[in-house]
Amino acid sequence: MAMKQSGFTILELMVTVAIAAVLVSVAVPSMKTFLQNGRIVSATNDLVSSFSVARSEAIRQSNFSCVCASTNPNDPAPVCSGANTWETGWVAFSDINGNCVFENGAQPDVLLKVWNGADMPPDFTIRNVNLVSNTVLFNSRGEPQQPNGRSQWGLFRVCDERGLVFAGGSSTTAAAVVLSPSGRARASRSANQLTACP
Repeated sequence: MAMKQSGFTILELMVTVAIAAVLVSVAVPSMKTFLQNGRIVSATNDLVSSFSVARSEAIRQSNFSCVCASTNPNDPAPVCSGANTWETGWVAFSDINGNCVFENGAQPDVLLKVWNGADMPPDFTIRNVNLVSNTVLFNSRGEPQQPNGRSQWGLFRVCDERGLVFAGGSSTTAAAVVLSPSGRARASRSANQLTACP
């Protein structure tokens, strides 16, 4: 009695490999775009969250809170860099004396939120577009103000290597964080608010 052999022929194997190659070549670019979009959304939401936490804390304690870019956000005593390079990281803290300097004195400031940009690609940028100061100080009413006490509001652009690419309709691949005069922050992908990257 002859036994029937089972398995794949070389032709069947070659067809399967060809189909798999086509599927992978379609999926890899989509995966890259998916990861890039995920980084943009994550950083945008984290910045909105930092502003919201600082604003809430300023109102709750009837005192100042500050959000600022920092090159050493994970340090026990982070320093506000004063630079417009928020992609390096930022910190949100309660600021007893309202100077946007994290202090560990007799009445220490308290860290509220830390974001470290170390895992971001080198061409990833977060820039303050039109705020007067590169620090955001919230007063006891939760309103953002300049160091001189005047009102402050504006826009932050979150961009990656793609720059400002229109994704169809009126949205873009980049994102914006809009900080209103009342202190509320929101994310946006509207082309009306994003005119350039970085």
